[in-house]
Amino acid sequence: MKGTAILFDAITTRPGTGFPFDVWYANHYLPAVLAGGSYLGVRRYGSPARGTYLGVFEAAAQPRAMPAQASHEAIAQVERYAARQIGERSVQEPGCGVLESDFVYPVFFRVPAEREAEFDAWYEQEHLDILLRCRYWPLCRRFKVIDPGARSPTHIALHYLTDLRALESDERTQARSTPWRDRLAREPWFRGDYQVYYRYGRAQAAR
Repeated sequence: MKGTAILFDAITTRPGTGFPFDVWYANHYLPAVLAGGSYLGVRRYGSPARGTYLGVFEAAAQPRAMPAQASHEAIAQVERYAARQIGERSVQEPGCGVLESDFVYPVFFRVPAEREAEFDAWYEQEHLDILLRCRYWPLCRRFKVIDPGARSPTHIALHYLTDLRALESDERTQARSTPWRDRLAREPWFRGDYQVYYRYGRAQAAR
């Protein structure tokens, strides 16, 4: 189950509220979003250290409208972006299950319009070529945020990992140490935001 657009929907909870947020999230919030008819399904992830619940909702086309944002006193922060897919690279055959990898590693950048072509070329022509040589790094999907806010990212890369050793691999070190990346890193906008999430269960399709 995969579309050409996503809703990246990360909800961080407050500690110590006593509210069974995980039950409400799984049994009420996710089904309500899927019932809206805009999404094919959702893959669930989480970051226990941050108390964050992530849903990556898959859409066949750009959703006409964003679903209502989760609202509850147990919620500390919501980070959500609608985005359309602009690229995908994999070392696996289609349908081999890499979308169900145990970890997803989102990377966010806010790229000025005048530097977008250079950024995309570096990512596609060099960066991913090196990262995907790692045995634990089978897939990357790239997205451009739809109508980004003044401080929100413009580009999201979802890296699917089979083992967190990917983040300590020689390939990642090499990918972050090239002359091309070093040139980009000297520009003030080149500041990535990196997160790690663990997969919870299997993909949930809309009914």
